[in-house]
Amino acid sequence: MAVGSVKKDRRSKGEGSFTRHKDGRWMGRYWVTLDDSTKKRQYVMGKDPEGKDHDEVLEKFRAEQALADRGTPALHDKKTTQNYLEYWLKYIDPYQVRSTTLQLHTFITRKYLIPLLGEITLTQLRPEHVRTMLNRMESNGCGARTMQHARNILSAALRDALEYEYVTKNVARVVKPPKYTAAKRKTWSREQVAHFLDIAKHHERFPLFLLLLCYGLRRGELLGLRWQDIDFEKNEIRIRQALNNKACVGPLKNKASERDLPMHSIVKDALLYYSETADRYDDDLVFHSHTGNPTWPNAIRLSFQRLARQAGLPPITIHEARHTVATMLAEAWSSPKEAQAILGHSSITTTLQIYTHTNHEKKEQALVALVNGFM
Repeated sequence: MAVGSVKKDRRSKGEGSFTRHKDGRWMGRYWVTLDDSTKKRQYVMGKDPEGKDHDEVLEKFRAEQALADRGTPALHDKKTTQNYLEYWLKYIDPYQVRSTTLQLHTFITRKYLIPLLGEITLTQLRPEHVRTMLNRMESNGCGARTMQHARNILSAALRDALEYEYVTKNVARVVKPPKYTAAKRKTWSREQVAHFLDIAKHHERFPLFLLLLCYGLRRGELLGLRWQDIDFEKNEIRIRQALNNKACVGPLKNKASERDLPMHSIVKDALLYYSETADRYDDDLVFHSHTGNPTWPNAIRLSFQRLARQAGLPPITIHEARHTVATMLAEAWSSPKEAQAILGHSSITTTLQIYTHTNHEKKEQALVALVNGFM
């Protein structure tokens, strides 16, 4: 049964409800009366997003309602922040973020949030606890970006806790995140790109690096490229899937990432030559490791850096190679909309931010052209 079509278990007013949450899990809610005569809403939540534990959750829901009717409610206020965060990482967060984001959330939560906040009862968590956590992180040498991640991930977890009515307020939102200024991305010039490709032309991964520096593909998009995505007759490359950090095929970063790119003759020649010698496997991936498995993402980084050193070029990351392509597009006077379509940015704002990184010489040329137009 579809999540959206599930009907509530209709009950009399005050008896609570048993329904299915938008993430697919069964959820029961009911009210209990406390010793001071105030009412408090309680919940029972299933664990299976496919809803196969319906009977188990319903039984627990009815059992807790029976306890509440006898005046001995099974209150859930004793849940610690650690209890909730571990539950969130296992049963909530994986269904709403990409695998790479989940890895970051897991690392930050286990390294900082749980050690510094874990013992506090979830319902007793206050803004001052969050501020103290950030202060302790700073005193231990954490950078602003890590502190920002910690605050934002806690806020995301508490946002879900608020939705499930585990808490009544997202206390992390009250605390302002530390200011963080990202370091300026390093890029190569057009001449440096040409020099790198000249050094790499005999390397076994030359077609991969050519695609990287011609189209600015993300690493996962490069490694997820299939032969069926390359149309030699129409001279087109279609970006349809990506390989994640665990070398598993997964979805693209966003809807805009799915795009069709015209295939330059140089790229076509390189791929045709590569196709004559490359082994083909059932997964249809263009690039594989020596063992025939999908290429491990870290292996591409190491090969790229090794070739850059061999070429005597300043080191840049794979992602900075993507910024390099964006900068070259700007210097070639491509419109931001064209660059957005090539790079697969979901927002034109991201493209425009990169376009501001054009070098001084190009800015001077633009001003000269402007002045010469009316002088």
